[in-house]
Amino acid sequence: MALDLLKMRYFAKIAELGSFTRASSELGVAQPALSLHIRALEEQLGVQLLTRTPRGVIATEAGVTLLSHAQAILRALDQAEAATKEQAKYPTGAVSLGILSSICPILSIPVIEECARRFPKIRLTVSEGDSQTLRTAVDTRVHDLAVTLDNVAKPASAPLFDERLYVVGPSGHFAPDVALTVEEALGLPLILPTRRHGIRILLERQALIFGRDLNIVREIEGVASTKAAIRAGLGLTILGRGAVHTDEESRTLTAVALMHPDLARRFVLDMPVNHPPTRAVIEVRKILLSVVGKLGAAGHWTCQPPNLSEVT
Repeated sequence: MALDLLKMRYFAKIAELGSFTRASSELGVAQPALSLHIRALEEQLGVQLLTRTPRGVIATEAGVTLLSHAQAILRALDQAEAATKEQAKYPTGAVSLGILSSICPILSIPVIEECARRFPKIRLTVSEGDSQTLRTAVDTRVHDLAVTLDNVAKPASAPLFDERLYVVGPSGHFAPDVALTVEEALGLPLILPTRRHGIRILLERQALIFGRDLNIVREIEGVASTKAAIRAGLGLTILGRGAVHTDEESRTLTAVALMHPDLARRFVLDMPVNHPPTRAVIEVRKILLSVVGKLGAAGHWTCQPPNLSEVT
């Protein structure tokens, strides 16, 4: 028997909000009715999907699996509806944009603001994640657009910008005229993410080239937590320019560009293949490219001009 889309929509909303009460309010459906729908769905699938806790509900392992598929299906349905009803002047519909965590704070806000100003009927959702998570989300069409690293994205992805890597320390840690080579940086007391992250992989490759070991004093996942650890004097790190530009301007951190060789990583725009974008996705892409160009002009990164002119 085919799954009931209405039940899947109810289940997804409950799982996302973690509450029957909040889901009931947002959906405009009484809680007893929602409970009946979820029970019927569980009986149809032969598994428990939700577990009640004192603070609400959480998805079981089976529920998490269903939720990932349900979100992609429901988003596809929303986009199909939006494409059908789309108006030439005022595009509508849902757009999901994924951005690599290290640059999401600086890139997402101007994109959100410009989209809200120009296209108030577009429902833009921005999510941050690591490069592998973003690739999976694009492949499963959970994300319509993703700004990620070129070594993980599909070959057909469009280059956006090159971001130079910097050694980052507490405010005033480096002398104004200091220069650091990559080989010297490998021996610094570094706070780095785990091995699946792009910068860590890049640095380990450089360590092999120079025949040195990385001096990792701590492993911390998350740019914000890493910056907090640096300010607390727990070590240094290596980040892209976009992740530390604002901190340097506010003088909460200091950064020195890596030299010999100049290390940089390329960011690209990834999109699902064999899935024509809606008008809403196209307009958000235009805004994204414009914002990338403006931030590049402000010194956050080096843009790839041919792709920034792409508007269709």
